[in-house]
Amino acid sequence: MFKKLYLLLGYLCVLMPTIWGQGLQSYTFDPPTYEQKCIQYFNDTASGVNNVNAFILAKMTELMYLERLDYQMRYLANGCEPIDTLQSTDWFRSHCAVKDTNFQEVYAERFKHYFNNPLEIEALEESQRLDKRYDRHTRFKFIHKIHTQSARFMGIFKYKSGLDPELMVISTPETIFILFRGTDDVGKNKWAEWFGTDLRINQTPAGGALAGTRIHTGFWLSFDLIRDELIATLAQFNAKDKKIWVAGHSLGGALSVITGTYLKSYGLNVQNVYAYACPRTIGNKAFIKKANELLPNRIQRFEYFKDPITLLWAPGYKYHYVGQRNWYDEEKLGKFKLYKKAKERVVVTGGFKRYPYIDTKDRKNARRIRRNQLSGTICIGMGILHYHNPQWYVKAAYEQLTEEEKAHLPQIDDSYPYLYYGRKDCK
Repeated sequence: MFKKLYLLLGYLCVLMPTIWGQGLQSYTFDPPTYEQKCIQYFNDTASGVNNVNAFILAKMTELMYLERLDYQMRYLANGCEPIDTLQSTDWFRSHCAVKDTNFQEVYAERFKHYFNNPLEIEALEESQRLDKRYDRHTRFKFIHKIHTQSARFMGIFKYKSGLDPELMVISTPETIFILFRGTDDVGKNKWAEWFGTDLRINQTPAGGALAGTRIHTGFWLSFDLIRDELIATLAQFNAKDKKIWVAGHSLGGALSVITGTYLKSYGLNVQNVYAYACPRTIGNKAFIKKANELLPNRIQRFEYFKDPITLLWAPGYKYHYVGQRNWYDEEKLGKFKLYKKAKERVVVTGGFKRYPYIDTKDRKNARRIRRNQLSGTICIGMGILHYHNPQWYVKAAYEQLTEEEKAHLPQIDDSYPYLYYGRKDCK
């Protein structure tokens, strides 16, 4: 009882200065024992799908979202007990204490115990960066850029258009993790990034190391906005001597594919890209060819059930599929079963002979799997929006672990019934 009260008071000490506009102060909490130095179980030399890596990266990309990081900090401060006193999801989002201005501090506080000898420094003096002693530590760097402009639809309706890429770079002595956030608010505007990034679906010529290819305009412009700072940050972190893992959810998944391909073409050692809930509209045939040649079996896309973003396709645009698709069945009927190397979504699925990995002993269930795994669309309903929730990916990845792996890895910190947008029983 006293321990929980102590943790709760400690968390409030952090939140109140933020709420009152005085900035975020450092604080500590007792991290769960099963999370301590768990990154030692991450296989940084793996290729293809590694279940432990998929779970850790899914968990770390989920918390790139402000409100989800805020909930987990409350959860930890509450003795790893669910928070059931929030008024609603909308209320929680409007009262979120984690902002982009304090995100690096809070994110590092949440995850630093995963690593050995953490050192959270955004920038070091030149003499320090050249000193190899500093490369024995783990360092966090948050990169965030905003570009907005006013635009008009058909010359009539005025709206705000924006680019708003956010990523965390975590550098360890051997490995660098690059983690992207998906679509979120641009300041107080909920739709600017949708209009300025996601919905700019025409293709544009890429530049730099990807010259000669064409990429989704919004995705490329978003990456291009942070490209120089990312390259400079990687140079500071001696990336040329390390393995690089790139991951992201939703828009972050698309940016992770572009980033991984770019950095590999640039000459860095990109080991793998894990893209969760990734859109299928990333690049043209030249980009896909380049990505698959540079990173064979090293771009893994993970999709959950009827995630609407993974269902959508763009008729009339010359987009092609990149990397390898992996599909998690639904929780209720499919028990999160993972289908590796699943076929891509199509308009007409065809007979079972085309999908030999689907077990047809139970014909009814086989039809359900074929329909939900393989059907694409250009229209989605509101009732399936919650399948895009990054927590489904964390839970699905967790279910692929063995009992031995679960014993020494982080556990599920589910925010349900909050933050499940579109689900009827979400508060």
